[in-house]
Amino acid sequence: MASLGKLIMVGGGIVFVITGFWGFFLCLAIISKAAGFWGIVAALFLGPVTFAAAPLYAGFAWGDWFPLLLNYGGAITATVLFVIGRAISSDE
Repeated sequence: MASLGKLIMVGGGIVFVITGFWGFFLCLAIISKAAGFWGIVAALFLGPVTFAAAPLYAGFAWGDWFPLLLNYGGAITATVLFVIGRAISSDE
């Protein structure tokens, strides 16, 4: 059973990496559309703020809630998979 738990944790890591990179580049696209080149430069220095605020901006200003679903939903899904995998791994 421990190997199943580790496999689920690896799946959570894969979900986290894929949705994280996809979400970050989507956030940069949102910033580019809203603020142009200098907005991207600022967003790269303010990475965590970009990752948190850009999906909210896209949702409220443009009515596009997919970036919010991708960023926050991916993080929540990865966390749930980590927790389930750790619970299975600790049940030796």
